[in-house]
Amino acid sequence: MVEVAMELKLLAATPYIEELVATALLTTSTDSAPSRIFARIKKSPEQVKGLLRGLPLQHGSILEHNRVCWLFKASDSETLELLLSSRFFTVSRIEEGVWLLSANLRTLVEYLTSGQSAGRDELARTLSALAPIIHGCLEMKTG
Repeated sequence: MVEVAMELKLLAATPYIEELVATALLTTSTDSAPSRIFARIKKSPEQVKGLLRGLPLQHGSILEHNRVCWLFKASDSETLELLLSSRFFTVSRIEEGVWLLSANLRTLVEYLTSGQSAGRDELARTLSALAPIIHGCLEMKTG
């Protein structure tokens, strides 16, 4: 077994991720088609900020319409720790000590609020880069 210092590298993510979350939020309270809501919201960053600032993070289903993928370098035990923390992380071994890791924002937010430690700082940096408004909400709620 090769021991590797844990490392995460963002490979891909759903584009316009916060706009999609705002769209999902609005589809719960309007009769407009999601595609129309998204087209409108994509043109209005201030509306996205306004909607997401008060985002109820416990209403997780609106955080599920996306995917984030990382190259995850970690030992088998670190990877197992991450998998045991949430069954919604998806992990595929590429080679020894190297994994393809993916999740949606709901899984990421739940993990970051759970007190788990494996890769926490790296995952928080990803959230901050991809979804700064949601990351800010999370920081306000978790202190």
